[in-house]
Amino acid sequence: MSEFWAYVPELTGSGLIMLSAEEARHVATRRLRVGDALVVFDGRGRRATARLESLTRREATARVGSIEEGARDDSGFVLASAIPKGDRLSTMLQMLTQLGVETWQPLVLADSAMRKLDPAAPRVQRILVESAKVARRAWLMEARPAIGLDALLAATHGAIAFGDREGEAGGLDAATALLVIGPEAGFSEGELRSLRAAGGRPHSFSPHNLRIETAAIAGAVARQLARGRRDG
Repeated sequence: MSEFWAYVPELTGSGLIMLSAEEARHVATRRLRVGDALVVFDGRGRRATARLESLTRREATARVGSIEEGARDDSGFVLASAIPKGDRLSTMLQMLTQLGVETWQPLVLADSAMRKLDPAAPRVQRILVESAKVARRAWLMEARPAIGLDALLAATHGAIAFGDREGEAGGLDAATALLVIGPEAGFSEGELRSLRAAGGRPHSFSPHNLRIETAAIAGAVARQLARGRRDG
């Protein structure tokens, strides 16, 4: 059985800690018992092996051993996209976390169906935490406040790529600092002009029209493959 990861907002030292009621329910669901090992992490790079000390349906305590601190991937890569609706947002954030994307930048574009998102909202934070637990990732993916395309391009330094069915097929350049994914309706003519003026290169991830989350995941995979080629 794979090791169970539990999120704790603060992980500052060894000793006895109490898990949240939600984490206690998850522990009980996995049928862990007192004395079993688990991993606790704080989403900011710190993690530690712990042992269950007590467990009820609503409460759990664990004794934390030595804490390890992992460095955040500092490549600076940002994946920016229009905001998917409903459960599609959850699917996208889960997959991007598993694929190692460091930062997701939600965008408000001319044809965006969703124009507001609070990355600090409990629902979004819950998705990011659960995604990190599944991925066994000590750092939460950063979700930034939504902005417009021009503001994003003005703040970007480095190679830019954007999704376009008519663009270059195949892998993404490993040096790409920003990948921009538009809504299903595509970028407006003004947005395309802005992307090209900023030096953006169009990339096609499929000959067919893709939903936002599908294109974002395909782009993240293309970047992973490019990084693998570079690192190899």
